[in-house]
Amino acid sequence: MRVLSLFSGIGAFEKALENLGVSYELVNYCEIDKYASKAYSLIHNVPEYKNLMDVSTVKTNKLKDIDLITYGFPCQDISKAGNQKGFTDENGKTTRSGLFFEALRIIDKTRPKIAIAENVKALVSQKFDGEFKIVLGSLNRLGYNNYFQVLNAKDYGLPQNRARVFVISIRQDIDKGFSFPKAQDLALTLGEILEEDVGDKYNLSDRVLKGFLSHKERHKERGNGFKFEVKDINGIANTILTTAGSRPTDNFIKVNDNIRKLSPKECFRLMGFTDRDIDILIDNGISKTQLYKMAGNSVAVNVVYYLFKELKRMYPDLFAISKKDVNQVSIDDVLEEV
Repeated sequence: MRVLSLFSGIGAFEKALENLGVSYELVNYCEIDKYASKAYSLIHNVPEYKNLMDVSTVKTNKLKDIDLITYGFPCQDISKAGNQKGFTDENGKTTRSGLFFEALRIIDKTRPKIAIAENVKALVSQKFDGEFKIVLGSLNRLGYNNYFQVLNAKDYGLPQNRARVFVISIRQDIDKGFSFPKAQDLALTLGEILEEDVGDKYNLSDRVLKGFLSHKERHKERGNGFKFEVKDINGIANTILTTAGSRPTDNFIKVNDNIRKLSPKECFRLMGFTDRDIDILIDNGISKTQLYKMAGNSVAVNVVYYLFKELKRMYPDLFAISKKDVNQVSIDDVLEEV
């Protein structure tokens, strides 16, 4: 299977294919952030010259026989935490989320058998009904049948409340339908993915903790819904964000009477990546700030693993297995490696 990866991040889709044992050839990936590009190259053991960089400058004339395109296009102008301008701003200029149209251009020119989009669940909200109709209508006019659903990482083996919409677009000449994977029972808690000992470096200082609590109180007095909460490690994490502990709304946990933020490795585990993945990035000098950003920007590996597993069942010739079909790499397996 020939794969073209757009808005690649650190390659969660590719990681899921690898976990499933699917034989694929990476034609190119496309990631404009230099740190994420380096991380992608290291995790997937591919040369960085495969990176097409800016999606808006991708020339499609050399992109032949593409079977699968993945594209988690930017969510900043759709997310509740962002500007919520949609695909165009007040001046008619394309926003970062409007880079969807560049993915559409590439899909149009390369005609993949399947294209998979991922974005925040706000895309299917009433506020962005117009944008979502554009997504589905545009793909349909290009000859694709579309199947979409909001899936949450907590329903697919990861103790993280991360709801995202996935759009599976199947070229009409090969379409045999698609059913989204059923939710799985969650066997892990947040506490079970924590590192055994991270020292004191992630603990909140008294000054920072006091500042967060004061900020919360000021919002309470104004009647604003502001959160600063410490997560129960017997439960699940909130959505992993790119900031990871630098603002009050991020995830915090209490361990041994200390309130601390999650470590980069814990964030990677919550996204379904292995310790080996993050260790190679640390060994190659990628900073904690960038690691947090990469985790928060990624797609949950487990969710797309189950998507691909269902697609493999429906389209076995496309999702050929290069080795014995392996079970999902679970966090239990990851912890055994440590």
